Amino acid sequence: MKIVYKMIERTNTEKETAPTYYGIGAYLYDNKKRTYITLKEIHDITEDKNRLLNLVKKCNKYELSLVHIHDIVEDFLYELAHTQTVI
Repeated sequence: MKIVYKMIERTNTEKETAPTYYGIGAYLYDNKKRTYITLKEIHDITEDKNRLLNLVKKCNKYELSLVHIHDIVEDFLYELAHTQTVI
């Protein structure tokens, strides 16, 4: 079965001004139940929706093995930290 990666969106509803954070989830589709089975979810990776969406697209395009999900997230965070401008 093929793993499908999706973006996870989460906002702290206790604060009106709380930012929305995005994460990534890995799922398998169950044809019998017509639903997704959660394999792994990593929440609150970034506030940058577009960058995370690009990561999810790459994971699906290259059919990332689930064993590499933590490495991919670690590389993503490293790149994110080293491309931001410090004022």
